[in-house]
Amino acid sequence: MKDKVSVAACSGMSNFGLICRAVASDLSENEEDIASICITSTAANDKAPDLINKYPIIALNGCSNACVDKILEKKDIDVNDSINVMDFANEHDLKAGEVARLGEEGGEKTVQELKKYVFKKIKE
Repeated sequence: MKDKVSVAACSGMSNFGLICRAVASDLSENEEDIASICITSTAANDKAPDLINKYPIIALNGCSNACVDKILEKKDIDVNDSINVMDFANEHDLKAGEVARLGEEGGEKTVQELKKYVFKKIKE
């Protein structure tokens, strides 16, 4: 990976929102070339932080509402890639766990698989 990439995760109160946040957090903590965007702060503020316009963005949307994409679009910020995590989980026969707990067989496995998928997309 040559350049830094930003990951913007869903902050919705759903099990897939929790998975999005876990993936963004893990990737940004473990990879120096990946930054995490706080979509809630982005939505709440009039001006987007400089970080958002600095690097390409991968949006992790928890469902088909695509709130992350919509928030960034309203701020005139381009998304380079968008992933519907609910669709990803369904396509790979993965579970989401509960709204506030990942669980080993449910959400945690989905987090691990989604991290691999996002990291692969970043490398491309």
